[in-house]
Amino acid sequence: MTEPRPSRRAALAVGALGLAAAPAASAPEDGPRAALLAFLKAFEACDLPAMEAAFDAEATSFDRTILSPVPPQQIRLDDYLRRPGMPAGMRRLAQDLPRHAPGPPYQDLTPHDLMVQARGDMAVCSFHLLEPHALSRRTVVLVRRGGTWKILHIHASNVRDAG
Repeated sequence: MTEPRPSRRAALAVGALGLAAAPAASAPEDGPRAALLAFLKAFEACDLPAMEAAFDAEATSFDRTILSPVPPQQIRLDDYLRRPGMPAGMRRLAQDLPRHAPGPPYQDLTPHDLMVQARGDMAVCSFHLLEPHALSRRTVVLVRRGGTWKILHIHASNVRDAG
């Protein structure tokens, strides 16, 4: 005895249920976005081991930012050159904040206007950190190594409101 064939409508319904139950395809930006948000969460908590683990072995950064006008004679241009690894200023902040602020978290690093542009094994994330009288702009370049997204470069600049 043969089993009755399902109607076309029944076959389509079963197929649709299978699609609905299948996990949604992830966007190319999902991996870099998750890696960036995990890093920012670690930085908010001043978790130095997790912060360091987020950086690629070949990472670089521009470490210094200017928040207020400074006479040119007080600026050391060498301080603004590209450096290897996690920014020294970021490390100092993660070491100092727990001594002077309640937490964790010790700071709010919610990215505003986050844009992730992923192409293959590279991604560029740009966003703003909002402060009462300053706009902190960040660009983070990530690279996928062995299936894990790591920070390859960070560039930070801050602009203070003239008012």
